[in-house]
Amino acid sequence: MEPPGDWGPPPWRSTRKTDVLRLVLYLTFLGAPCYAPALPSCKEDEYPVGSECCPKCSPGYRVKEACGELTGTVCEPCPPGTYIAHLNGLSKCLQCQMCDPAMGLRASRNCSRTENAVCGCSPGHFCIVQDGDHCAACRAYATSSPGQSVQKGGTESQDTLCQNCPPGTFSPNGTLEECQHQT
Repeated sequence: MEPPGDWGPPPWRSTRKTDVLRLVLYLTFLGAPCYAPALPSCKEDEYPVGSECCPKCSPGYRVKEACGELTGTVCEPCPPGTYIAHLNGLSKCLQCQMCDPAMGLRASRNCSRTENAVCGCSPGHFCIVQDGDHCAACRAYATSSPGQSVQKGGTESQDTLCQNCPPGTFSPNGTLEECQHQT
């Protein structure tokens, strides 16, 4: 069996070649300053595109083509079912909120190109999850049981309040506001 040949210095020992290589890597990746192009400072009615500022689109419109050296921003109306409420530089309109009837919801304000829909409760329902200016989920009003009367009818924000009939009175189906005297 032959003794191993000269494999050179151990990898952990520094040589002139490895020192130069480390220095080159350091200067290339760590020592060199990184420069990112600064975004232009645009006016409130403009948006940045590269190093330029382009005019924003009006509410209800989206950017079809950004401005060029000789052209302004080309805007187009939001398609049905979408909207944008403010001056913008958006290339896509925002999806309108859907008011799901299965959740007891209906649109109290329909979506337009410039406004999102606002959901409220369908008749006979009250809101159980409020989200800002609209309701996210509604529940059907409780119904009073026989032997109970309606103390207070339900509203958009409160359930029906039921109460037991006092002794000597009754309510056959729970829909009466006052219990009847037994005869």
